[in-house]
Amino acid sequence: MSPTDKKKVVEERKELIQEVLDTYPEKARKKRAKHLNVHEEGKSDCGVKSNIKSIPGVMTARGCAYAGSKGVVWGPIKNMFYL
Repeated sequence: MSPTDKKKVVEERKELIQEVLDTYPEKARKKRAKHLNVHEEGKSDCGVKSNIKSIPGVMTARGCAYAGSKGVVWGPIKNMFYL
């Protein structure tokens, strides 16, 4: 792949990320923009921010154990009591 082709791919991916971010409300867009970026050849850091505190109500990898057990275990048990 030539350097100009690589630049074109990077620009396409940045446009795609921007298109995704445009669907979010302004407040959420600011927060999500920190987590989406394109890795460019030769740069040591892609700029993605990670290992920060989770936002309540947003599904994250760290929230899976609690949210999964709550939905998978307690959901059907709660439904049994309603029946």
